[in-house]
Amino acid sequence: MASSLVITPSFDKAFRILDAITAISSNVFDGSLDAKICFVHLHKCGGTSITQAIKSCYQSLSSITDNNTFHLNGAAASKAAHKSFENHLDSEDEDYLIGKFREHLLLYHMYQSKIKYAAGHFSFSEIAYQNFSGKYAFVTVLRDPVKRWISAYLYSRYGQYATPNLDEDFSDFLNSERAFKGGCLYVKSIGGLDKTGNYTSEAAIERAKENLHKFSVVGFLEHQEIFVKQFEQQFGRKLRIRKYNRTNKSKTFKKSLISEEIEAKIREICRPDIEVYQYAMNNFLQNKYLVN
Repeated sequence: MASSLVITPSFDKAFRILDAITAISSNVFDGSLDAKICFVHLHKCGGTSITQAIKSCYQSLSSITDNNTFHLNGAAASKAAHKSFENHLDSEDEDYLIGKFREHLLLYHMYQSKIKYAAGHFSFSEIAYQNFSGKYAFVTVLRDPVKRWISAYLYSRYGQYATPNLDEDFSDFLNSERAFKGGCLYVKSIGGLDKTGNYTSEAAIERAKENLHKFSVVGFLEHQEIFVKQFEQQFGRKLRIRKYNRTNKSKTFKKSLISEEIEAKIREICRPDIEVYQYAMNNFLQNKYLVN
């Protein structure tokens, strides 16, 4: 069963160390997981918690000195990409070039034989899939797109790593480019990078739907227990999932911010992701677990 314990930032590191020690102790008897996994972490879909839980399956005494996992540091990757492409970045191709830089980091680590687990905010890489689908299983977890969008905004505005310049009025933010990009995160992250930057087209949405079938496990945050069972069935390990990176804003605050009219606006913004999410629910949420 997934743990319901919520971890605050001040205890985050301590609990991660404790989990690592517990995992090493457990893996002494069971052995670390042999299967290789690439976890495509979708922003504000419980991915930080799930990333840590999956990583625990690979921790052992030898992994202390010879790290066998890779987790992308998104902030560092973005800064490095800006330095690498500073003479070539503009508003039109910035996201694409940063995404390709992250893809190159992923491929670099997947080509290292010692790496058994790679995770991070990558877009699905067809190159990685074509070259490593025989060695790596691809895993991801989705969430209701409207709830994900709202959570991402609150985390960016009020979370532990709040965006410094995100101080515009919420109604203004709703009409910003950043808000609309948040409504097609699944199309971009599952469908893969598109140099045109168009992630609202029917072609892009269909590509995301098709790519879902390349994942060994597609989970849903709203049905986390089912994801744990799917993971155990696929890999033979039961995950223990803590909750990290939560925004300390009450439901009352959220309701005061998100009126019915605003939620309808957000739903329209998220139309591309909603279509992908509904397709995923219809095709990957296993009914046998819902009735048991």
